[in-house]
Amino acid sequence: MNSKNGKSVNLSCRIEKAIYDELLADAQKKGISLNSLMSSIAKHHITWKRYADEIGFVPITKRMIGKIFKNLDEKTIKKIGDDLGGTVPRELLFLTYDKMEFENFMQILEINALRFGIVKHTHENGTHVLNIRHGINDNFSKFLEYAHQKMANDLEFKLDITNSDKNMICMNIAKPNS
Repeated sequence: MNSKNGKSVNLSCRIEKAIYDELLADAQKKGISLNSLMSSIAKHHITWKRYADEIGFVPITKRMIGKIFKNLDEKTIKKIGDDLGGTVPRELLFLTYDKMEFENFMQILEINALRFGIVKHTHENGTHVLNIRHGINDNFSKFLEYAHQKMANDLEFKLDITNSDKNMICMNIAKPNS
């Protein structure tokens, strides 16, 4: 592996021709280069797949999540949100980083949120804006509210939900005294 500018490296490896052909076809369908596709696959592994098995993540469709959450009452949704909000992001953080730091935690929240759909993550003056478009249902938005509120309370972060509807949840998260 050669590093030109310290930001990227040139990697050469061997893969089966059939796999190469499938990857090339996928890149062409998406209108991106094979290099971009391979970089996104590697990033997905580093940020997501690396610890998914250890944490116990399983693939599940949004449709199934929607059907499950549609029939849950508020008390059950809160209980699930409180339980998962207090554990999953921390597990991801400590498996990825050595320290519990606010900026690291915000990166983990973004990575975690990407499981559910499109995420817009910006930050300015110590406040992070996390908009998660999941497209599942209102009860799933409530679950995300409870989970993020539990996490914020435990870590003494300031959390403001700015939007919550059947398709998305938007929140501002800041360190105390920010």
